[in-house]
Amino acid sequence: MTSFYQFLIWFFTIVSLIALMYGVLSADLIFIGLFICTLFILVVFYRLSETSLTNVTQEQQVKDCTLEGVDKDNIEISEAIETLKQEQTKILTIFKKDVYSNQDLLSISKIKENIVADFVSSLSLNFEMVSKQELEDLILKLLNDLIETNSNHLFEPFFFPVEESSYVNWVKRSLILLGWKIRKGEELEKKLFDIFEKNGMVVGIIVFSHTKKSIIDLKQHEQYIQNGQIDFLVIITQDLNDTNNEQLTSRIVATNHHNLPELHLKLKNLVTIK
Repeated sequence: MTSFYQFLIWFFTIVSLIALMYGVLSADLIFIGLFICTLFILVVFYRLSETSLTNVTQEQQVKDCTLEGVDKDNIEISEAIETLKQEQTKILTIFKKDVYSNQDLLSISKIKENIVADFVSSLSLNFEMVSKQELEDLILKLLNDLIETNSNHLFEPFFFPVEESSYVNWVKRSLILLGWKIRKGEELEKKLFDIFEKNGMVVGIIVFSHTKKSIIDLKQHEQYIQNGQIDFLVIITQDLNDTNNEQLTSRIVATNHHNLPELHLKLKNLVTIK
């Protein structure tokens, strides 16, 4: 696709130069108008070419899953893994779509199981050297590694819904794509904030569509930090201008959703500092 756009760019560049030459030599407004039109068309195709190139680059950035401990001598397993590598970009896209469209944040494991089941069913294997269940368990392990390794590839901070309730749901699902896991909490906690966990760090998450709406009673929330029920409380909005976390207290921070990929590391650094 990119080469096609490049051909069009070259073609319209030649047309624009010819139009400019005839327009100047003959002082013909028609050729001058043609020159202006071709310049506009050139800009359009140039932008399309850039977008196409960016998409290709993003696909190339997908990292393979770790094959440590995999029986590479098993022909059926090797064939399945090779197919997984070929389809990993497609599989990540399906997982991303299913997470954003799913209503129940606690059923992410079910989404993964369905993806694995569909993938294994699509393979033309006899299952003589490995059982179907064993292969599904292995592919699920590799899928989890693939998702964790490419979590930043899954998250697109610039494509977020403006409508408030949709934005709140989008942020929560984005956290899941970035490796956070949502946890069930007590009834009171669920009303105040959602609980997410990553690598042993437990965080209360509150999402507001705009900073001006993010007015909360900090003392009401600090008790859960002091009791050790959560390590941090994080307030996320779409219009916080500061690119770094705004530290409201020692364990309560506010941040823009653009900073979500670095959230775990920043909170971990705050623990180290304290």
